Amino acid sequence: MSKYKAKDKVVVKIKYIDKNDDEFPYDVNEKPDGNSWIAESDILGKLEDFQSKPEKIKFTPEMKEEFDELERSLSLISALDEATGALDCWLFHNNLTEIDNLHQCQFARVWADPSFIEVVEPEKREIKIGRQYLQLGHSNVFLIATLLDGTGRKTEFTLNQVKEAEKQLGIQGLQAKWFVAAKESKNE
Repeated sequence: MSKYKAKDKVVVKIKYIDKNDDEFPYDVNEKPDGNSWIAESDILGKLEDFQSKPEKIKFTPEMKEEFDELERSLSLISALDEATGALDCWLFHNNLTEIDNLHQCQFARVWADPSFIEVVEPEKREIKIGRQYLQLGHSNVFLIATLLDGTGRKTEFTLNQVKEAEKQLGIQGLQAKWFVAAKESKNE
């Protein structure tokens, strides 16, 4: 029994091309004989099997929550103006205009069809500075110190947390170290 039916759009393997025939130049048979029937072995699959599926846009849980708040009451343009927190950082504060533009286009896509949103936990990285590490103390104060077992200090951070640490500590370069750590973890 055939897995294809009439009006299915399929991709076929062309085995012969007659450059002299303007009307029917392509043939799927080994030898051109005018037979227009296609064997199942000539069909590579349905057309949709060869079309790429739209890629999902990754949102953190915080971004998704902010998106849901905006979606209920605003238009796309108003939502871009009203975005705050994690969404605002993702849309407008990426150090490269190209990335901001890409994220704004992706936002418009998920605004039109929220099913393109994939909620993922943000990547966390350990930030090492010489022999010391970026850490978060008990009172939510960032510090750079040698790791001490049993202190209960947090040592892995999302990129947004690293941005906050730069502001709080008044230093630059921690984001670059986060990206280096991310690259190193992908090479392992």
